[in-house]
Amino acid sequence: MFEQLSQLPVVWANNLTMALFILIALACFVIPFHSVIADAPDQRRWRDLRLWAVLLISLQLGIYLIFQ
Repeated sequence: MFEQLSQLPVVWANNLTMALFILIALACFVIPFHSVIADAPDQRRWRDLRLWAVLLISLQLGIYLIFQ
């Protein structure tokens, strides 16, 4: 089985990794907003950790696209 995987081009590994990053970014929004900022001193939008996670995932995807 692993011999077959080693014969696949590296592009497939990049594509699979990028797809997993996109799934993680989408899964961030399964968590309700009020749960994310429950302990925050104020309820401002910039404290939403889901948005920060998506921003970081976007940067990572950009790096993958540049060096693909």
